[in-house]
Amino acid sequence: MENSLNPSSYLPKARGSKRALLVEGGGMKGAFSGGVLYSWNKILQPNYFDLVVGVSSGACSAAYYVAMPNAEPGKSERAVGVWYKDLSGRRLISLLHPFQGKTLLNQEYLIDFIFRKKVRLENEGLDKKGIPPFVVAVSNLHTNSIEYIKATSNNIFDLLKAATSLPIATRGKHTLDGKLYSDAAILNPLPIQDLIEAGYKEIVVIMNSPIKHISNRISRFTSFFAFPKHRTIRRLMRRFHHHHFNLARKLVITPPKGIKIIPIAPDEPLPVQLTTTIRTKLYKTVLLGASKGEAALSLIKAHFAKTKRKIKI
Repeated sequence: MENSLNPSSYLPKARGSKRALLVEGGGMKGAFSGGVLYSWNKILQPNYFDLVVGVSSGACSAAYYVAMPNAEPGKSERAVGVWYKDLSGRRLISLLHPFQGKTLLNQEYLIDFIFRKKVRLENEGLDKKGIPPFVVAVSNLHTNSIEYIKATSNNIFDLLKAATSLPIATRGKHTLDGKLYSDAAILNPLPIQDLIEAGYKEIVVIMNSPIKHISNRISRFTSFFAFPKHRTIRRLMRRFHHHHFNLARKLVITPPKGIKIIPIAPDEPLPVQLTTTIRTKLYKTVLLGASKGEAALSLIKAHFAKTKRKIKI
């Protein structure tokens, strides 16, 4: 379905090999996807895919991956190191932040300092030819629906702020082009169905919890605490978050006819939760992701052996 009034609402229609990469978020659980994508830098470059989609903190890991179209071990190592070196301790998340005029999760530290300066995301690379479209899923708080916005050198930092605008942990919203956006995960944490409807036939999906993990419905208290002034979005959170989370798991286990899905997920719950900032646990999560990413390369090669894009394994 196309929308002439707001073309960013829908995923780009599948073309070429109709192959997509989807990266789930989950706050600090994104360290797992960071490890997966780090393990691919030397071997599986982003142009293997026709589309890369990032959700929540998964968009942060995916941004570094897409912005490094060639093997760059040093830069890739610094990027994955952000998870356990720069985001550990009290610098990103702290109960003291509200008393210092900051949100619980300090987005200015994450995006304006880490991504823009310390471990610079080379945003100009997002506009280069040969780079697959990188779209970030966000929740539009005006239309109360998911939007997929293409990342560019000009919008990527604001787009990442919108994607990581977690209710409760941050203000829960960020302005982009005059519109208010929030984390896409409040409505759809893993939009595999949207990719299928857009025509993608081969989907690699990085998940931050075991495939068989089931999500419960969000409670009224949690939804109210997240959006006390937005009744509609609270209702939609309770209705859709767990629905889409569980639907994605079903699709991974039993994909529709003609659709190939390769999931990369931990076997057991990760050592970290949404707001874990303990360095040793974050490091262990990165290592788990890297191990799973390396193991997945043989599966990707086996499934997609007919591709003209070579994978060095």
